[in-house]
Amino acid sequence: MMDLKTIQKKIKPGEIFFISDFIELGNYEAIRKSLQRLTKEGSIKRIAKGIYFLPKIHKRLGVIYPHAEQIAKAIAKRDKARIIATGSTALNLLGLSTQIPLKVVFLTDGSARNIKVGNQTIQFKKTNPKNLSIEHRLTNLIIQALKEIGEKHVTPEQLDKIQKIIEKSKEQEIVYKNLNNAPIWIQKIIVDK
Repeated sequence: MMDLKTIQKKIKPGEIFFISDFIELGNYEAIRKSLQRLTKEGSIKRIAKGIYFLPKIHKRLGVIYPHAEQIAKAIAKRDKARIIATGSTALNLLGLSTQIPLKVVFLTDGSARNIKVGNQTIQFKKTNPKNLSIEHRLTNLIIQALKEIGEKHVTPEQLDKIQKIIEKSKEQEIVYKNLNNAPIWIQKIIVDK
C-alpha cells in the first residue's frame, strides 16, 4: 500500500498528479486503491476521476485548490499534448474580463474531452496544428482573446490594456514577432498600431 510519504517524495504540496505517476510502484489497481484510501483519510484530494493533488495549506484560507489552467497544463503534460486557452478563459487570464468562466475551454492536439471539476468544466477541443503553431503563451492569449471579442467589437480601452500587458511582459519582441502569424486584422490593430 502506498502511503503519504511515498507521494511526498515524488510530488510537492499543491501539485497535481495521476495514477500513472506511480506505476513503477505497483499495478494500476493497487495504486488506484491506495490513492482512494489516502483521499478518504484526507491526506490527498481528488480533483476528478484519476486526477489528484497534494493539498497546500494556507494559514488563513485553508486548502488552496489548483485553478483550471493548472489542471489543464498537468493533463496536457501527462498526455504529451499542446494546449492554448480560448474565449472567455483567455480574456480572464489577460485581465480583460473579471468573470471566471464555468466552462474553461482549451484547444489541443490531444484528445477531445470534458472534465468536471467542482462547478467548473474544463473542455479540451481538438484543433488543427496551425492553431497551435505559436508556442508563446502570452501571444496565444492575446490572439484568442481578440478572436473572442471579435474584429468589429474591440474597443480602444481593450487595445490599450493589451499594449500595456505586452510592454509589462518584457517580451515585446517575441510577442510582435509571433503576432506576424496571427490573423491579418489582429496584426493590423496590434503590430501595425
